[in-house]
Amino acid sequence: MKTLFFASDSFAIEPLEAVLASRHEIIAFLGRPDRPSGRGLKAASTPAVERAMESGLVVLQPESLTRECLAPSIDKLEWDAGVVVAYGGLIPPWLLAEPRFGFVNLHPSLLPRYRGAAPVERAIMNGTSVTGVTTIQLNEVLDAGDILLHREVPLTEEDTAGTLRDRLAHAGAKLLVETLDALEEGVVSPVTQEEDKATYAPPIRPIEGQIDWHEPAEFIDRLVRSMSPEPGAFTWFRGRRIKIWTAHVTDVPPEDDPGTIMNLGKEGFIVNTGTTGIQVITLQPEGKGRMTAAEFSRGQRLLIAECFAGQPDA
Repeated sequence: MKTLFFASDSFAIEPLEAVLASRHEIIAFLGRPDRPSGRGLKAASTPAVERAMESGLVVLQPESLTRECLAPSIDKLEWDAGVVVAYGGLIPPWLLAEPRFGFVNLHPSLLPRYRGAAPVERAIMNGTSVTGVTTIQLNEVLDAGDILLHREVPLTEEDTAGTLRDRLAHAGAKLLVETLDALEEGVVSPVTQEEDKATYAPPIRPIEGQIDWHEPAEFIDRLVRSMSPEPGAFTWFRGRRIKIWTAHVTDVPPEDDPGTIMNLGKEGFIVNTGTTGIQVITLQPEGKGRMTAAEFSRGQRLLIAECFAGQPDA
């Protein structure tokens, strides 16, 4: 099967490599245009675009997917299906109607649950025990197309958004190739999504990473993991923002108000929450690199009963 592959985010790299290694052919790769990035604001390609270039694929980066902008580049191409993985843009109706097998989209959740931009982060944040990957026949409604195949992936208590995304990309790479195989062989029957079971995963807003120490320790732990590797869960200490990168729920009963530091020791410290204490393991003060809680404690000369705050002036 000849495909056009649409992708941008790093989540798409392993699925891209899986299709490249399969019997299917990617005749062109379409990615988002290069954008200014970093301190020097130099134009930079997205991770998937870089990988496509390294693979020697024909890479197109149109500013938009309008017929006027894209058609001249693909009109002479013979393709059977479109593949969309973490592209970051909607496929317009005129383009959806072009290939005979339509467009296949790989989504990192068990649709219809967690439609939207942040299914990985929301699954961790909500304490979901099982998520997965789904391939759908793309239509004009975001993540609402008919389901082709799906595969479950369990979450662990140690999963961050980064580790879970990697495992979903690995499972999704295999599922995507299986889906293309099944479409070509005519052995897959699309199934309409049950709208009454749909849930949504809107984009993560940085402010959502602010820790409310009155919440249960388990919730704070999930928040920290869902915000890693970005944008990071944060709190305030002595008027400066502190990002918490890893933490561990303990059975230590609270000894003071939520946010208060207790049990200072060689391994760091424990913070009171709305339920039990939570041990901070790694963190990052504003303007500095990541460090262990013990390093932070020594550097800041922490005192028992000092507090992490919900606001910079709290």
